[in-house]
Amino acid sequence: MKKEWSSEVRARHRRPWLLLIKDGKVTRFHGESIPGLVAVVGSDWIKCGRWSYTDYRLEIADDVRAIAGGEGWHNGTFREGLAGAVGSKQPLDRWSDVANALGVSLTECRRFLSEEFPREVEELDRIEADLEAVDSASPTGAEEITITFGSPLKRTMEAGFWNWPVRVLDADGNEVGRVEPGPFGHGWYEPTVTGNIRLLDSTHEGGHHGGYWSLRLAAPAGCRAVHDREVSNG
Repeated sequence: MKKEWSSEVRARHRRPWLLLIKDGKVTRFHGESIPGLVAVVGSDWIKCGRWSYTDYRLEIADDVRAIAGGEGWHNGTFREGLAGAVGSKQPLDRWSDVANALGVSLTECRRFLSEEFPREVEELDRIEADLEAVDSASPTGAEEITITFGSPLKRTMEAGFWNWPVRVLDADGNEVGRVEPGPFGHGWYEPTVTGNIRLLDSTHEGGHHGGYWSLRLAAPAGCRAVHDREVSNG
């Protein structure tokens, strides 16, 4: 199978990658032929200073499955980029999600990420631990909830919109936990989490007056998240 692939860095400095999967094993292409997987038929080096890159012409073995993608647009992770590359409509937030997207065993998924994207291993392990902690502490178990807020109007922003907490409430309206902007100017980039909840992931997207934040939380089943000024840290 003939394929063209480029190492050109994308917008936001997102780096591309090419994965080759055969017999349940994932191999990342690093610019050289790999016996039994891929042959570099030709290449063109494009000189552009620190942004120089190479365009490759490849011949990929017929029994090899190729996945071409790159670091995710929003948070720059391999998982975000993989979701886009395989057309997943849901984020790949857990080990099983990533393994299924790659089409390999969990053992192979962990081996590959440990070698090529070790920070992803740390993050996936943290997410699993956080989910387990909330699930064990809650009589009803845990579930994931997501809240998005942002793009405030001028009057709302001046009223302290970005300092309002995200509160997690149970079915009776009682607060079980909250997420607040972090101290020392870190804001929502490094929020503070308290109570029987865990912050699994946070994503920022540009827009009017600071854009939008989406927080994905692990919380006791039946809870909801609200971002309001009822209880404010300032």
